Amino acid sequence: MKTVIREIIITILLAVVIFMAIRTVAHNFEVSGNSMEPNLHHGEFVIVSKIAYWFGGPERGDIVVYYTDRLQHDVIHRVVGLPGETVEIKNGEVYINDEKLDEPYIGESSRTVPPKEVPGDHYYIVGDNRGVASWEIVPEEDIVGKAWLSYWPTKEWGSVPNYSW
Repeated sequence: MKTVIREIIITILLAVVIFMAIRTVAHNFEVSGNSMEPNLHHGEFVIVSKIAYWFGGPERGDIVVYYTDRLQHDVIHRVVGLPGETVEIKNGEVYINDEKLDEPYIGESSRTVPPKEVPGDHYYIVGDNRGVASWEIVPEEDIVGKAWLSYWPTKEWGSVPNYSW
């Protein structure tokens, strides 16, 4: 009987260690709302790599999950502006230092946001659905990780559409 109890305890401890190791490097996230349409949809689940930025920062075009004080929870949007750049949205199109950014992944929008300079160690992040998405300048430490794989619903299974330039 002692052997069986010992085996159960070892199995439970091993399962907890494996679970904690996985949660250290990956995180699942449910897309909420339509701010990432047409690329990610409400109710879609993605796996987020927490180790993607251990050796370098986010790149323009990355879809990231980040914590926002404004909403008091994690959000998923796309990085468009890097530290030190001036970012402006004119009629739904992003301009970096007065040069239009090629974004084949967004839909139509007429939204305009005045120019903002991105401070060091911060990123300009906005959703793909520019008609409804919010934009934020986010400190690097608030970025949870890079969206990597969509796994639910099964018809959406595959790589998340990150675009790096």
